[in-house]
Amino acid sequence: MKSQLRRPVMRLACLALGALCIAAFAGRGIRAQSASAPEMKIVEPKDVKALIAGNKGKVVFLNFFATYCVPCHKEFPDIIKLQTKYKSAGLEVVEISMNDASDPADKAAMAKYLDETKPSFAVYLASSIDDDFYKGVDPHWAADGEALPMTTIFDRDGKVAHFYEKALSFEEMERDVTPLLKASASN
Repeated sequence: MKSQLRRPVMRLACLALGALCIAAFAGRGIRAQSASAPEMKIVEPKDVKALIAGNKGKVVFLNFFATYCVPCHKEFPDIIKLQTKYKSAGLEVVEISMNDASDPADKAAMAKYLDETKPSFAVYLASSIDDDFYKGVDPHWAADGEALPMTTIFDRDGKVAHFYEKALSFEEMERDVTPLLKASASN
């Protein structure tokens, strides 16, 4: 009789243990998914300058965008495509989000967007969303502070080759980047 009682108890214990294991692994999956989301480091203007300088010898495609910017959503997949196609040729995309780093909802929107788009490059959060951030990177930029997306393409020597305050098509990006990739950096 005891062995007959043990079987149902053992089955329940096994089912309970299995349910706990499933719950534990499901929880790990959620944590792993959020852990695999790109880290969004907050940067100051000096950090952006250092990123550009640190990539001397490469063509740098610096883009400012935000999740609330409709033209940015259209352009972003083409930037991912550009990086995928030309990274091995010496292209480096530096993406700066102008979402408000101090607003948890804005940071969450950015994390969700990056999880959905899965860019192959780092995305940084600007430390400030006002004009002073842009001007801290380059005093000639963003007189009105409302121009998103904003793109600057640097040649292999770190000099500005192209500047845009509009969304670019893949064809426009490619037209500007390919000649710069063919040119060698001067030493």
